[in-house]
Amino acid sequence: MIPRPARAILLLSLIACGPAAASPAGGPALYAPGRYLVDGAATRVHFHVKALIGGYEGDFTQPEGMVMIDPARPERADVDIRFPVEKMTTGDASTDAMLKGDSFFDMAHFPIVRFTAQDAPLVGSDGATIIPGELTMHGQTRAVALSVQLTGVTPDEAPGIATLHFTGSMSVERSHYGMGFGRPFVSDKVDLTIDAIFRRA
Repeated sequence: MIPRPARAILLLSLIACGPAAASPAGGPALYAPGRYLVDGAATRVHFHVKALIGGYEGDFTQPEGMVMIDPARPERADVDIRFPVEKMTTGDASTDAMLKGDSFFDMAHFPIVRFTAQDAPLVGSDGATIIPGELTMHGQTRAVALSVQLTGVTPDEAPGIATLHFTGSMSVERSHYGMGFGRPFVSDKVDLTIDAIFRRA
């Protein structure tokens, strides 16, 4: 029997979720510099992992964190996004409980999955960029790369209204974070897709 918990692996990521947008080289900025907070209610991180038969999927919800766009260099930003393991869901209560237990995320000791990036490049003239950063999960930190596409910008017409909307994707290997249970029946590779909203603070 293939262990469903393998889905959990997504989260890794998730983590990966944190970039913002930028402006075309030499062109006007697409947004004002400053701090943008992630909209946890509107942001969705979806994961999918293949198995011997079919596959598994789920979501990480209600992230917290921000993107800080440098006023001196609006094409660069710092990113810090945190995903509470408690908010992970697969749609099956028993699977959720197993994934949050000590065989996988060990939520009691490691309640947060965190993605950070320093001086990260924001999206260029084609709306796309790669954000290099670090993903910390289950007490281990690994370098990751998040591919990002800016899909929308709302002008800063009033304080707190400016928003950035982007989609992103990345793949991680769960065994790198000490969560290799179920291999080889369930793939080590986890594919993540992100649909995120950031609002200017």
